[in-house]
Amino acid sequence: MKRILLPTDFSDIAEYALKYAANLAEKYSAEIVALYMINREDAFLSRKEAMELYENIDYHKRINDSFKKFLDKDFLEGIKVSTEIKRQVEFEKITDLTDNLNVDLIVMGSHGAHGVGGMFIGSNAEKVIRTSEVPVLVVKKTQPFFKLKKVIMACDLNLDMVEAFKKAKKFLRDNSLDYEMVYVNTPEDFLSTGLMQTEVNKFFAEQGIREADIDDKVIFYNDFNIEAGIFNYADEVKADLIVLLTHGRKGLARLIYNSYGEKMANHSDIPVLTVKA
Repeated sequence: MKRILLPTDFSDIAEYALKYAANLAEKYSAEIVALYMINREDAFLSRKEAMELYENIDYHKRINDSFKKFLDKDFLEGIKVSTEIKRQVEFEKITDLTDNLNVDLIVMGSHGAHGVGGMFIGSNAEKVIRTSEVPVLVVKKTQPFFKLKKVIMACDLNLDMVEAFKKAKKFLRDNSLDYEMVYVNTPEDFLSTGLMQTEVNKFFAEQGIREADIDDKVIFYNDFNIEAGIFNYADEVKADLIVLLTHGRKGLARLIYNSYGEKMANHSDIPVLTVKA
């Protein structure tokens, strides 16, 4: 991990995302790229006015002053931080910048309340997750120190998720992170132990991985719905990070809507890393 992208609006939520980014940057000797996007909320009415605003020296000075205040933090001491101001319209377009800025991870704060649905639906984080080709770390509250000792990866073993799994596994391996893989068995899509093991074997056989190499990596967990299973297991094992495999909108939609509702999921403050196929 060499460069971490941190979209910011200089809010308190962006600041606690900054703390997570700083922890990771210190651990992996990475650079933080703080990004401010000029968008519709900046009240321009036409393309011409947008360009005039973007090129306005005073406006840039106000943004740079905000950056200076936002980044004036003791916990950033010794960490390389750069800033970017981009004229963008929608959060979905952040993903267009990841190659140009050569970033390995996006870190974002969220207002999320309960479960995965509360974290993502209708949020800017969800827009980024749906399109980003690099992993996205979504955090919901500040922590004095971000540990990464216990990582769980949730997957439904659908073959459509194989590419996302490969990307997630490579990201975790490249950053020296071990993980457990969790399959949540629900009443709606109930499978016997034998059938679950068959699905596991098929999923890994697709990647040329031997059964003997993954027996201790996959946990079968029974719960009323997918969200509840993920968060209940994460709470039980005191997970520091939940990794979710997605397939753009399809992956998130299945996870969120094919369940009995968010009210069954525990309130969770565990950071979530999403990886898209």
